[in-house]
Amino acid sequence: MNESNETNQPQNQNVYQNLYSANGQPVQAIPVQSIPIQPQPEVQYSRSEQICAFLAMLAGFLFVRFGLYHETGVFTTVFYWLLITLEVIFVKKSGRVFLKSEKIMIAVMYFFSCAYFITANQTMKILTTLFLILNSGIFLLGVSSSLDAVLRFLPEALPLSVLAMPLAEFGKCFGAVKVSKGNTAWKNAGYILGGLLIALPLTCIVAALLCEADENMSAMLGNFLKIPPDDILILVPQLLFGIIIGCLIYSALYSAVHKTIVLDSELSQKKAESFRFIPNLMLYAAVTPVCVLYILYAVSQINYFMGGFMGILAEGYTYAEYARKGFFELCWVCVINLAVIAGIGFFAKKTGSEKPLILKIYSIFLCFCSLFLAGTAIAKMFLYIRYYGMTRLRIYTTWFMILLIIGFFVLIIRQFKYAINIGKIAYIVFTVMFGLLVFSRPDEWITRYNADQYLAGNLKDFDEKVLDHMSSDAWAAMSFYDLNQFQGKVINAELEARTEELQKDFYQTLNLSAWEMIYNVK
Repeated sequence: MNESNETNQPQNQNVYQNLYSANGQPVQAIPVQSIPIQPQPEVQYSRSEQICAFLAMLAGFLFVRFGLYHETGVFTTVFYWLLITLEVIFVKKSGRVFLKSEKIMIAVMYFFSCAYFITANQTMKILTTLFLILNSGIFLLGVSSSLDAVLRFLPEALPLSVLAMPLAEFGKCFGAVKVSKGNTAWKNAGYILGGLLIALPLTCIVAALLCEADENMSAMLGNFLKIPPDDILILVPQLLFGIIIGCLIYSALYSAVHKTIVLDSELSQKKAESFRFIPNLMLYAAVTPVCVLYILYAVSQINYFMGGFMGILAEGYTYAEYARKGFFELCWVCVINLAVIAGIGFFAKKTGSEKPLILKIYSIFLCFCSLFLAGTAIAKMFLYIRYYGMTRLRIYTTWFMILLIIGFFVLIIRQFKYAINIGKIAYIVFTVMFGLLVFSRPDEWITRYNADQYLAGNLKDFDEKVLDHMSSDAWAAMSFYDLNQFQGKVINAELEARTEELQKDFYQTLNLSAWEMIYNVK
């Protein structure tokens, strides 16, 4: 076949591809169908999706600015309210009707957003941010699937909600912000906005350099923008990182309304069955020595453990050593027990809905061992607090112990009612417990307890060093007391200094504790 014939071959007809052997000799020609490449249809975005893309970009920047860099209190609370509202409206526009459980989850997110205004405790703010991110991911995955199924298969659903959905349609945000070709006005507005966004990083860098070079320029820009000159340069990475966060937000929203994710119970059951390969008798033999060891240990240490319930200090221990030793014992034993319960329930050949009675008995026994140790540890911690007062660590560990006790009770119920949605129960229990921790304002609660016990004569000393590591919540609590009652203390001077320092940073004054300090300290 010559060259002229090849070039004149009509389109969509069979053409021949010449193949050659290793020594260069031609072999039999094979017909190859010439198939024209069809262009991929352009994704069409509705007006609400285009608007949401712009708002997602803005939300990404505000999240970095007020959710990570400046957790300001009021501004951060309002930001999360607006972000949750954006999610709700976007899903509503898709025609989705919210179920009762989804409405409750929306209300939970609105409620926990108030934590940034209620408390100044940085640890509580960080945990609240993580909690809101997880809740938002679970909610959007529930929109795409079913909230009941998401909670039922929570271990499988969490990676989908926080990783897969935000990354699945990452580039869609850039596609949505493109303006339709037929609308010249919107197209020009888009060009202008894009140019401003491109110029913003360079403008911030130049502005920061000019502020460093001239004090008048620094004062002028600071008064005009209401942003400290030192923060202008920081806007550049905040903007760039905010664009990435905005794309993740829009991807999660777009995936929630355009994708259907099926969490199949049968598929999950088949996956679980593939791990069930250990004979039950072998597991019984492996766990029995551990159970016997727990019994011997409990009998040998009965006086030590019961001392916490009776309010009696074990011989040879100080109160600090007694409580600390009990806590670490609890942690290790509970971690081991959780691992053993999970292992025998996951790897046993006969388990799940067909779990034998003996396997249930072993699981229940391990749960009761953990409940016993957790109860005695809490009793000892209360004994410790009664003599030495409260601290953050003592409150956090006590909260964790109570959460563990509830968790082991749920595991006991699970042995008799396998069909219960344990993920839903775990979500409800943790949400309630976390809400009690955050909105109790632990720093204020700790300070008020210690001050009241000291004034009542139940505590020998009021340790002001504890306040050094506390947030404004603790100092706001102290501002309600007559500090002259704390003889020999320098708390009054420290409170005034803290209040003055707080007022120098506008962002630090936007929470309830700051307002209490400013109002009470004259």
